[in-house]
Amino acid sequence: MILAVFLVITTLFRLIVGRYFPLIGDEAFYWLWSQHLDLSYVDHPPMIAYYIKGLTLIFGNTELAIRLGAIILVTLITFLVYKIGKELFGEKAGLISAIIFNLTPTFFGGGIFLVPQQPFLLFWTLSIFLFVKLIKTNQAKYWYLLGLTVGLGLLSDYVMLLFFPAVGLYLLLNKNLRFWWQKAAPYLGALLACLAFSPVIIWNLKQGFTPLFYWSGKMGGTPNYLQNFLTFVSLEMVLYTPILLLLVIYLIFRLRKFDDKITFLGCLSLMVFLPFLLISPLMLVGGHWPAAAYIPAILFLGQLAGKKLKWLAGLTLFFVVLINFLAFSYYLFIYPTPPSLKSQEFSINKTLPQFLAESTSKKGQTFYLANNLGVAGLVAFHGKVNVHMAPGRLRQFDIWGEPQIKRGDNMIYFVLNEKEVYRKLLPLFSEVKTEQEKRLFTKDADIPQKTEIYHCLGYKGGILP
Repeated sequence: MILAVFLVITTLFRLIVGRYFPLIGDEAFYWLWSQHLDLSYVDHPPMIAYYIKGLTLIFGNTELAIRLGAIILVTLITFLVYKIGKELFGEKAGLISAIIFNLTPTFFGGGIFLVPQQPFLLFWTLSIFLFVKLIKTNQAKYWYLLGLTVGLGLLSDYVMLLFFPAVGLYLLLNKNLRFWWQKAAPYLGALLACLAFSPVIIWNLKQGFTPLFYWSGKMGGTPNYLQNFLTFVSLEMVLYTPILLLLVIYLIFRLRKFDDKITFLGCLSLMVFLPFLLISPLMLVGGHWPAAAYIPAILFLGQLAGKKLKWLAGLTLFFVVLINFLAFSYYLFIYPTPPSLKSQEFSINKTLPQFLAESTSKKGQTFYLANNLGVAGLVAFHGKVNVHMAPGRLRQFDIWGEPQIKRGDNMIYFVLNEKEVYRKLLPLFSEVKTEQEKRLFTKDADIPQKTEIYHCLGYKGGILP
């Protein structure tokens, strides 16, 4: 009953507040995926595209549809965290774990935005729940269910691959479960997961394993090792609180002392957190990437709070409420809206189709381009037009098709924070004009402030920047 009331309140809060958060660039980009359904994509597996496609078929191509999709997922994950906590440590621990999970900044604020990590976390927590049932019952059927959920998780995010070594390590450490190494069920479950994942493998074979080059490219150049590492640690403390970060580290070190439940949580945290910790000096690691490592820490905190350490849960709740309050205060009341968009923040995007129609030249064909994936998605979503990127900018857009621009054609180019593009466009067109008004609004980085629109008339030839 308490959990149900809590979920109703937090869901209503997200629905109300979500109205004041236009789509962010990543969401619009993943919506763009749903308009180009495929077996996989350059930077992530396809689940997010399929999910958004289903949402828009039911609710229409609206921002509300995408907001609902995010809220539904975070609610389901919260319920699964409760079920896992209840199975491991009892009803009270499950309830505390669910509440802390839902309020943790990356899940509370992040629960408004629909990104690939959300369907992944749904299948990650469902897989944990099924493995807990397997531990308690030793019934082989759970291996097959695990194979299905892990496979669906792999279709959501490559991080799901880390579930295999986590389970493998636990089967080695728990002598009562080592007999499974000699049974067929675990291997059949793994085979089922691979079969579910096979569309992504097929796509990668056709595309030459493009994601490997995409992600390895993010490590290019000479990294600032210390700065990258400190940025990673700082993000983890802000997004999950210092307490949960310390509990992740504690669970990893607790692996030296076996406990059937705590060791399982430690294996899960270790196999997710350690890889991101190791690569953090080499590249800027997204703070939400190791999110799965914190679910075991939240469950462990629920168990501690259910016993004698209620103050620790209270201190964690203090941190999450403080961080959430500061974050929402900034984005709701302080976010720097360009002066020309004041009082138009939530209407300007609706005028984009009319602006594009009026700006489209009657001579020659007009193409719509962007230099940034988020901007491209936003222009396509709000403007209801087909948006390209210049060939070679982003492999995903090259796969969808390069702009077949011919001499005499025109282009409307949305450019985020790249001043040299204007200079490069000048010799390619008879005329290049800069739009004086801002036409896009989102509370996402510098997109509203630093997106320029160039009207390019009469293409003369040359390589598009």
